[in-house]
Amino acid sequence: MTCTHRAARLCILLLTAALAAGHLVNASAEGGAIKLYQVSSGVLELDKGWLTAMRDVGKKIKVPVAMYIIDHPRGLVVYDTGNNVAVSDGQCESYWGKLCGAFLAIQKREDVIDKQLEKFGYKTSDVKYLVLSHMHLDHAGNMEMFPNATIVVQKAEMKTAWWPEKFQAAAFVLGDYDDARNFNYLELDGDFDLFGDGSVVVLDTKGHTQGHQSLMVKLANTGTLFLAGDAVYTPENEAGVIPGITWNTYESMQSINRLKMLRDAHQGELWYSHGAEQYDAHKHDTYYD
Repeated sequence: MTCTHRAARLCILLLTAALAAGHLVNASAEGGAIKLYQVSSGVLELDKGWLTAMRDVGKKIKVPVAMYIIDHPRGLVVYDTGNNVAVSDGQCESYWGKLCGAFLAIQKREDVIDKQLEKFGYKTSDVKYLVLSHMHLDHAGNMEMFPNATIVVQKAEMKTAWWPEKFQAAAFVLGDYDDARNFNYLELDGDFDLFGDGSVVVLDTKGHTQGHQSLMVKLANTGTLFLAGDAVYTPENEAGVIPGITWNTYESMQSINRLKMLRDAHQGELWYSHGAEQYDAHKHDTYYD
């Protein structure tokens, strides 16, 4: 395009518009290829007070254990692996022991992440990145099923999981990852853009644990999703109720506020890890795009 002096301003406007349009088309095409599935590793039966400190203590509830499968053009991603396969079909106490008195895993074999992947035509060996929100028993339970994946985790979380503080130790089950020490890890110290295109971004949301992380996923039609992990259990936490299980209350509330601000800035949605009503309102037999 040749611009005369008199038409320079108009030419610049046209070029800017053309570049912007091209950028939007490319972004749309890239985003349109991404598919996200939300599934659950059965349910947990527990006292609601574990999720909402000093509220509804003593009230028994059943909550989902959210996991996510993200099909990106450059590789398959799993976010969290749920409860260990060993607790399936009524075998909670055989693996978790006395912990089942507080957190009862109600999980069928078909609920486990490997079977969930198969349901949508994938295998555990297809997974390029396994992103762990943290390494508690209901999130990292099956990480040993992914020896070929790169495990994306905050370095602080790895240190905590392998040598937790005594008051945190019950929620970390060493058997979930004792054979995974030599896996390939991407050890983070903060946020990270997984594919470098802004479509899948790991967010530092410490507080629940020392190295908790959430995930921002941009989809062409659904919009931007913020997968909170245990940074936000329920809508009550989003509204300001302190999470019942937390390593650092101040950091937890800071992370909740961070996710809310990012959600609002991107006009997106915040998806909880254990919010039963929200989970039931979502689709689970097909993908979001």
